[in-house]
Amino acid sequence: MMRPIDAILRKLRSARLFAGLLLILAMPAVNGQLPGISTPASSAQPAAAQSQANDDPFGRATPHGTVLGFVKACNRGDYDDAAQYLNTRQHGDLAERLAQQLKAVLDRETSIDLAKLSRKPEGSQAIPGNPNREQIGEAAGPDNTQVPIYLDRVQRNDEPAIWLFSEETLSQIPDAYENMGEGSVLVQHLPAWLQKEFLATPLWRWFLLLIAIPAVLLLGSWINQLFSPLLKKATHHFAGEGFIDQTGSIRAPVRLLLFGILLLVFGATSDSLLGRAVWHNIGTIGIVIAVTWLATRTVGLISEVSVSRLKRLQSSDQIALAGLIGRLSQIGALIIGALVVLRLRGVNLTAALTGLGIGGLAVAFAAQKTLENLFGGIMLISDRPMRIGDYCKIGTVEGNILDIGLRSTRIRTPARTIVTIPNGQLATMNVENYTLRDKLWMRHVVSLRYDSTAEQIEATLKGIRDLLVRDPEVETSTARVRFIAFGSSSQDIEIYAYILTGDNAQFLAVQEHLLLEILSIVETAGAEFSLPTQVTKVEATKAEPAKS
Repeated sequence: MMRPIDAILRKLRSARLFAGLLLILAMPAVNGQLPGISTPASSAQPAAAQSQANDDPFGRATPHGTVLGFVKACNRGDYDDAAQYLNTRQHGDLAERLAQQLKAVLDRETSIDLAKLSRKPEGSQAIPGNPNREQIGEAAGPDNTQVPIYLDRVQRNDEPAIWLFSEETLSQIPDAYENMGEGSVLVQHLPAWLQKEFLATPLWRWFLLLIAIPAVLLLGSWINQLFSPLLKKATHHFAGEGFIDQTGSIRAPVRLLLFGILLLVFGATSDSLLGRAVWHNIGTIGIVIAVTWLATRTVGLISEVSVSRLKRLQSSDQIALAGLIGRLSQIGALIIGALVVLRLRGVNLTAALTGLGIGGLAVAFAAQKTLENLFGGIMLISDRPMRIGDYCKIGTVEGNILDIGLRSTRIRTPARTIVTIPNGQLATMNVENYTLRDKLWMRHVVSLRYDSTAEQIEATLKGIRDLLVRDPEVETSTARVRFIAFGSSSQDIEIYAYILTGDNAQFLAVQEHLLLEILSIVETAGAEFSLPTQVTKVEATKAEPAKS
C-alpha cells in the first residue's frame, strides 16, 4: 500500500518543480506585478514608447497598459484610481460606481485576452477609418445583444495622448451590468473565507487545483501504462531486440503537458479577468515547454531507433546522417519553443531577431572555432569520406570511426583508446579509408639462392602463375609474376596481385593460403630461399725466398 503513496508523493514533488518553473517564466523580470500580465518595457517596446509610457502616472499610454492598470486598481479595491481609466463626465461616487460595474462586466461577461492587447502607443489600428479606437472585446447586453468594449485615444490640453475606456461603451455598461446573472448558487453559499482571493483567485479554487493535481498525475501514469507497451514493441520492431528501451524518457514531458492543460482549463473557468489572464498565461507557457520538451525527447528516441536499425542493417553510410538530422531537429525544436515563449511574454520578435542578426556577427567571431567545427561536421557527413565503423588512417591516427558529431569525430584505435579530433581540423587532413577498398593488394618478393638454376627459376615462375590463375579469389587480369632482379645475395621474383575482397580478415586468409602454396612450389622446383649471406674469399700467395 505504501508503494503507490510513495509514487504519488514523488509525482507531487515533480509537480511542484514544474509549477515553480512556470511561475519563474511567467513572472516579469522588473517589477512586482502579477505573473503573466505584463512584460518589461525594455523587451516589448522601443525607447520612445517607454518614455511616453513613463509620462503618464497611470500607465495609460498603450491599450494594454490601460486595461491592465484598470483591472489592477479594481483588484486592490481602489476604485478612485480605477475611474481615471474611464472617459466619462461623471465624478466621485458615480464614477467609482461605474468602474465597479465595468469591472464586474469584464470579469463575468467577456473573454478579453490581455496578452494580445497592443503594447504600442498608437495601438493596433485595426479599425479602418478610426486609428484612435481599439476594440478589446464584447460583453453581453440586454435582449441578447453584444456590447463592444472600446478604448479611445484621448489627448487633453498639452498632455500626452492616453487610452481610456470609450464613452460609448461606458454608456451601455449599467444595462449590461443589470443583465448579468447571479453566478453559481454553490459558490454563493461557500464560507466567506473561501471566497477571499489570493493572486486574483478565490481560495476555494486553489483547493480544487490542489485536488486536481494528483488526479492529473495519475492520469499521466495510466496513459503511460497504456502506450508504453506499444512504444516498446514498435521500437524493438524497428531497432531490434538488443535496443535499450528509452520510452520512459517521454513520461515527464507528458505529465507537464497534462499539468499545463489543467492550468489552462483552470484559468478558463476563473471568475475574474485578471485570474483568467494569469492562469491562461501560465498554462500556455507550460504547454509550450511541455510540447518542446516532448518534441526533443521524441526526436531523440526516433534518432536512436533509426541509428540502431541502420547498424542492424549495416547501412553505415547513413548512420552519421541520421544522427545529424536528429541533433539539428532537437536544436530546431528548442529554438522554436524559446521563440514562442518569448512571444507569449510580449517580446517583439522582429526587433529581437534583428538584434540577433547584428549581434550574430560578434558571436560568429567569438565562436569561430565552434562554427568551424560545426560546418566541418556537416561537410564530413554530407561528403561521406568516412562512415561510422570504417577503419581509417587520419594523420598518424588509425582506428575505427566511433561517432561523427557536430563538433568532433571519435576514433577507437587498435590499442582500444579513443582519439577525439575536431571536425574543423579533420576537414583539412588527409583521410585514408581502408574499409572502402574494393580489393586488397598483395605484393611479395621471393628471394632465391644464387645457386638456383635457370630451370628451377622458370619452374617456380610457372608454378606461381598457374596458382594465381586457378585461385578464384585472385584478380587474374592484373596479376603478374616476374623475375625482376639479381640482388646482392639473391635472385628476386616479384608477385603482384589483387585479392577480390574488401575484408581484411578474408584477405589475410587468402594470402596465407597462397604463400603456403608458393612455399610448396619452390620446394617442388628444387630451389631454395636465400638468406642474407656474405662470402669472404681468401686466396693463398706463394712466399718469396729470402734474399741473402
